[in-house]
Amino acid sequence: MIRILEVLVSLVIVFALAVLIGVLLPSHGHVTRVVEVSSPVRQVYDTLNTFRRFPQWSAFRGLDPQTQFKVEGPDFGPGSKVSWTSSNARVGSGEYEITKSEQDSKIEMSVKNHWTGENKKFTIDLEPSANGKTLKIRWGFDADYGWDLLARYAGLYIYGDPAQTIQSDLNNVAAILAGFPNTDYKDQKIDLVDVTTKPVLLVATKAKRSLDDVAEATDTAVAEIEAVMKKAGLTAAGPTMTITTNWGDEDYAFSIAIPVDNATFTLDKHDFTIDAPTPKPSDTQDDSGDGEEKTLNPGDRDEHGLLVIGGNVRAAQWYQGKALMSEYTGSPASLPLYRLNLKAYAETHGYRYAETGLTRFWDENVSAPDAPAGEESFKVYLPIQQ
Repeated sequence: MIRILEVLVSLVIVFALAVLIGVLLPSHGHVTRVVEVSSPVRQVYDTLNTFRRFPQWSAFRGLDPQTQFKVEGPDFGPGSKVSWTSSNARVGSGEYEITKSEQDSKIEMSVKNHWTGENKKFTIDLEPSANGKTLKIRWGFDADYGWDLLARYAGLYIYGDPAQTIQSDLNNVAAILAGFPNTDYKDQKIDLVDVTTKPVLLVATKAKRSLDDVAEATDTAVAEIEAVMKKAGLTAAGPTMTITTNWGDEDYAFSIAIPVDNATFTLDKHDFTIDAPTPKPSDTQDDSGDGEEKTLNPGDRDEHGLLVIGGNVRAAQWYQGKALMSEYTGSPASLPLYRLNLKAYAETHGYRYAETGLTRFWDENVSAPDAPAGEESFKVYLPIQQ
């Protein structure tokens, strides 16, 4: 009997000590992890102020490649949500929601998952270095335990799963950012716009990467298109477009296009209807098998599926759908930078783009006829998939 009493007293003492220690343990948990990157602050802010790329940088995908993600709410900023489900116990199921965003400075997210605590949240602070060349991403996690003594004990392991997940997320974000064009688009206004399809006549060309060479090639292509338009009774229905095919180290491959007012016309006794490209690579090869290209006649399709009109002139119904668009006034020499900024913006916002066929970059010269050299106006487009 005495032995039993001793055991009971020992248990009571242990329990009392456990309660006393639990009372003395913190009622709030906090952990912070930091990574330093060389990306512009706007790129980092935009990447983390959305969940559109969350499946790519989340640590959960590394723990369970079969994790299912669902993104809801606004694309960016407060109200944006991501939820996930997984059979992996370390991943489980849960939801993050952006609750507060401060431009280029701070992002807060509510956290709902199996981690211990209540009122759980992430706070991400962006801290540019004094020299402006690097940036620290400081990612904190907070949780309240209240008077739940078991939760307070569980909080001792905050440096386990929560801290490890945050560190993995930070490492993954840094890796993704390193693959983006390292350009700062914060001073460039970029809009998501709807583009309506339009029939265009176009000529593919190439020039050295100099303003004079590009201008000369452009003038030659425009003259060839305008000659066809005049002969076919067509009228320009929009600004001249420059479609980028390849911005090489020395050469620039591009097409010049002019929208026209009618998709059907007659030229040299041939009736034409401009429609969407229908690529048929095999049609451009000679049946003899020697690899030589067959002669293309008006009405044929070239290797890109463009309708052959005559000479170097082709036709197609141009792109329809969503595109990123930016307006610019100045020298055409800055257009490559504007294109690069659009590409970086697409990356940070999770927009997919292809740069092939009808989804290539294009610029529209919207300058007034009397605009002086170096003060032309342009609209730059990058088609994207949502």
